[in-house]
Amino acid sequence: MTAELIAELKPVSFNVGTAEDFQTWHRDFAPNAPAALEPIFAPIFAASPFLLDCASKEADWLLEALNQPFDAIIENLLAETDQLGQLDDEAEMAQALRQNKRRLALVSAIAEIGQATPPAATTSALALFADRALDAILDFLSRDLAAQGKFELKEGVRPSAQLGVCVFALGKHGGLELNYSSDIDIVIFFDPDRSPLIDDPRHARIYEKLVRQLVALMQDRDAHGYVFRTDLRLRPDPGSTPAIISTRAAMTYYESRGQNWERAAWIKARPCAGDMEAGAAFLKELTPFIWRKHLDYATIDDIRAIKRQINVAKNIVGREVYGHNVKLGFGGIREIEFFAQTQQLIAGGREPGLRTRSTADTLDALADCNWISSKIADELEENYWFLRAVENRVQMLRDEQTHKLGDNDAAIAPIASLMNFEDVESFKRAYQSCLVRVVGHYGELFSDDGDEQLAHKLVFTGSDDDPDTWQALSDMGFRDPSSAITTIKKWHYASYPATRADKARQNLTALVPHLLHSLANARNADEALKLFDIFLSKLPAGVQLFALLRNNERLRHLLVDFMASAPRMTDAILRRVHIVDGLIDPAFYDEIPTVAALTQKANDFLGEARNYEDLIDRSRIFGQEQIFLTSAGLIAGTVKPEQATEQFSALAQNLMEWLFEGVRSEFEKKHGKVPGAQVALLAFGKLASAEMSATSDLDFILLYDAPEGSDGSDGPRPLETPHYFTRLTQRLVAALSAPTAEGVLYDTDMRLRPSGNAGPLATSFKGFDRYQHKEAWTWEHMALSRARAVFADGDLGERVHTVISDALNAPRDKQKLVDDVWDMRTRIEKDRQAKSVWDLKLAIGGVIDLEFIAQFAQLAYGDQLQVPQAPPKQVFERLAETDLLPEATELKEIHEEFSAVLQLMSACLNDPLKIESWSEGFKELLIRVTHFPSLDALETDLKSKQQRVRALMEKFIVV
Repeated sequence: MTAELIAELKPVSFNVGTAEDFQTWHRDFAPNAPAALEPIFAPIFAASPFLLDCASKEADWLLEALNQPFDAIIENLLAETDQLGQLDDEAEMAQALRQNKRRLALVSAIAEIGQATPPAATTSALALFADRALDAILDFLSRDLAAQGKFELKEGVRPSAQLGVCVFALGKHGGLELNYSSDIDIVIFFDPDRSPLIDDPRHARIYEKLVRQLVALMQDRDAHGYVFRTDLRLRPDPGSTPAIISTRAAMTYYESRGQNWERAAWIKARPCAGDMEAGAAFLKELTPFIWRKHLDYATIDDIRAIKRQINVAKNIVGREVYGHNVKLGFGGIREIEFFAQTQQLIAGGREPGLRTRSTADTLDALADCNWISSKIADELEENYWFLRAVENRVQMLRDEQTHKLGDNDAAIAPIASLMNFEDVESFKRAYQSCLVRVVGHYGELFSDDGDEQLAHKLVFTGSDDDPDTWQALSDMGFRDPSSAITTIKKWHYASYPATRADKARQNLTALVPHLLHSLANARNADEALKLFDIFLSKLPAGVQLFALLRNNERLRHLLVDFMASAPRMTDAILRRVHIVDGLIDPAFYDEIPTVAALTQKANDFLGEARNYEDLIDRSRIFGQEQIFLTSAGLIAGTVKPEQATEQFSALAQNLMEWLFEGVRSEFEKKHGKVPGAQVALLAFGKLASAEMSATSDLDFILLYDAPEGSDGSDGPRPLETPHYFTRLTQRLVAALSAPTAEGVLYDTDMRLRPSGNAGPLATSFKGFDRYQHKEAWTWEHMALSRARAVFADGDLGERVHTVISDALNAPRDKQKLVDDVWDMRTRIEKDRQAKSVWDLKLAIGGVIDLEFIAQFAQLAYGDQLQVPQAPPKQVFERLAETDLLPEATELKEIHEEFSAVLQLMSACLNDPLKIESWSEGFKELLIRVTHFPSLDALETDLKSKQQRVRALMEKFIVV
C-alpha cells in the first residue's frame, strides 16, 4: 500500500530565497506543521507566490491530507466534487468547486515537486477533476431545468445523463494530460434522439443557455478563484455556429467539411460528462472521419503548415533557453505531440493499436507497431515528461497560462529550484540537451526545410538548360541530362492530369530531387525516367501519391523497381493510388506476416464496417491491398513464393467468410431464414489446395441442407427453399466479383457444381451426395480430390467431407480411370495448346500434368496414401514415402519451381505469355528469384523438367 504523502516527499535541493515565507506561514496559518516540512516547503513558497497563497488558505486541510497516500487524497477530492451537483444553492456549489480545485492544485504541485509523484499523476488528476466538475455542474443545471418543468427527471439515472447532452474532452484534457494552469478544450453536442427537450420549440435556446451557464460556472473568477478556463472553439465552424449543436449537424459537418487539424483534435477526444452513452455512440460514428481507411501522407503537409503558422503567430525563434516557449518552441512539447499525432493520423485507420489518446501511450504504440524504434519512443517519452514538468513549474509560480521561460538566470532560477536542480546552469544544460534531441527526431519526420533547400539546387524553369542542373543530372548517372530536364519541365507545365492541381505541383516540386536520386539508383537512369514519365502521364491525380513518395524513400525505390519489372503493379497503382498503403507499413520491411496476423488485420479492418455497402468496399480495399502487398514482397525478395501462396490463399478464404456472413445477414433482412437449414461453401482448385496466386479466381459451390418438407424462408418476402439459396449464391458472387468504386475483388468460377453451368447455382446436400455417387464423371472426382469446405454451418462441413471421402474411396475400374485421365489430357492438349515452354500450366509436362498425377494417385491409391483432399505437394511426398512412385520427390521440387515462376508472372505481368513484352527488369527478377545465371539457362531447365514430368506421368499412369 502507498505510504502517506508526507513520508514520500523529498527536500528541494535549491532554494531561490530564504525560509521567511515558510516561517510566516508556519506561524500564522499552520502552527502545528511538523518541522520536517521546512526543507520541502520553504523552497516551494520562496519560488511560488501562488502555492504559498493556496497553502495559506488551505493550511488545515493540507496538514490533514499529507497524512494520506496521494492517490487517496485525489480520489477523495474527486468523489466530493462528484456530489456537488446535488447542492441546491448555485453560489455554494461554485465556491466548493473552486475550493476543491485549489486543494487539488496545491497537493498535486507539492507531490510533484517533492518527487512523490511524476508529472503524469498531476496531469491525470487535473483532467479527471475537470470531468467531475463538468458533470457536477450539469447535474445542478439539469435539476434546475426539471424544477422549471422543462422535463421530468427519472429515478436511478444521473441528472447530467438525462438531457441527451454529451461533453467531449479534446486535446490534453481528452488525453488525461492537462498542464497545471491549462484551459480545457471541450465540445458539446445534444443527441436529438435522446433529448427530453426536443419537442420544445425553444430547445435550441435552452441548450445554448445551459452551455453558457456551464462555461460561466467553470471559468468565471470570484473571490474563491475559478475552476478551469473553458474553450469551445474546437466545435464545428465556431465563427458561425452556436455553442451547442446536435450530433446530426456535427456529423454532417465533419463528413462534408472536416479538416485535418480537426481530425488531429479528435484523436484524443473522449466523452467526459453528461450522457456518456450518447457520447460513445457519436464517437463510434465519427471513427471513419478521424481514422481514414487509407494512409494519408498529405496530412504531413497540413501539420507542417499548422506548425509554421504557430511559429509565425507566436514569433517562435531559435532554441535558446532564455525566453523559450516550452510548449510551442523548437524542440518543445508541441513538436513531440505533432510527431506522434501525425503518424497516428497517417496509419491509425489501418492500425487500431495506434488509436491512443495520451502522447506517451501513442509513442509506445508507434514502437509496438514498428513505426519508430523503442529507443526513439523511450527518448521522446522521457523528453516529453521532462518538458511537461517544466511547463507545470512555469505555471505553478503564479497560476498563469504561460509557457515561456524567463529571459535571464534570475527569472529561470525558480523553475530550476522547483525542478530540483542544484543550480540554474545544470537546469539550462539539461533543458538544452532535451531540445536538441526532440528537434533531431522531429526533423527526421518533418524535414520540410531540407526538402526546400534540396529542391532549390535543381532548376527546371526557363527556355535553356540550367548548367548546374545539367551537371548535377550527369553526375547522378543520366546519360542525356537535356532530355531529363525537358521531361521534368513538362511536368511543371501541368501537361498531365496528375500535375494540374497547384497542390500536386507543389508536392511534385519537392519530390523531384529525391525521385531523381531513386531513378539514378536504377540500372538505367534514363530508361527509368522514361518509364516514370509514362506512369505519370496515366496517373489520374497526384496529390496523395506525390506526398507518399516525398515522405518515404523505400516506397520511391520500390516504385522504380515496379516500373522496371512489374507493369501489372504499376497499373494497379494507376487504378487506385492507395493500394500502396501497405508498403508504408514498417512491418512490410521487417517481418513476414503470418496467416494469423493477416487474419487479425482483416478482422480489425472489416470489423469496423458501418453497414453492408461499407463492408463490400472495405473487403476490396483490404483484399487488393494485401494482394498488392504480397506481390510487392515477392518482387522485393521479402516474401518467398511458397509464403506468397499461403498468404494469397488465407486472404481469399478470410474475405469469403466475411462477405458470406455479410451477404447472408443482409439477405435475411428481406427474406428471413429457412428454419433449420445449413450452408457450406465448398472450394475447388487453387483455393481448396491453398495454392493461389495474385490473379487466381475462386472456384467454389454453395451447398445447403434444409429439413425434409421445408416450406421456404420466413422473412417479409419469403422464398421457396431452392430459390432462396440460388438467390443467396447470386448475392455472394456479386459481393465477390461485382465492380464497385473500390474495384473488383475476385473473379469467380462455379462451373464445378453438379451438371456444370446447366445446373442450379446452389446445390442441395442430398443432390450433391447423389450426384457424386451416381452421376459424376472421372474428371469431377479428380477435381473433388482436393476439394475443401472453407465455410460451413454446424456439422455440414463434416458431412460434406464424408460424402467426398466415400466418393473418392468407392471401388472403381482402374483401367477405365487410366483411360479417362489420358483422354482428358489429350482433349486439353488439343483444345488449349501451350504457346511456349513458359506456358507452364498447359505445357506438356507442365502444371496440369503434375496435378493429373496427384489426382490420379488419390483416386487410384487413396487408401494407401492416406492424405485425402491434399494439395499436390503432399501427395508427391506420400507417393515417395510409399514407394508407389519413388521419383515423386523430383515432382515435388519441379512443382515448387513451376509454382515460383508462375507466382512471379502473375504478380508482375498483365500478359505473362507475351514473352516479347517482358522487360529486362522482369527477366533479371526472374533469374534472381529462381537462382539461374541467365534466362536461357532457366528456359533450358524448364524444358528438361517438363520432359521429365511427362516421362514420369507415362510411367505412373500406364495405358
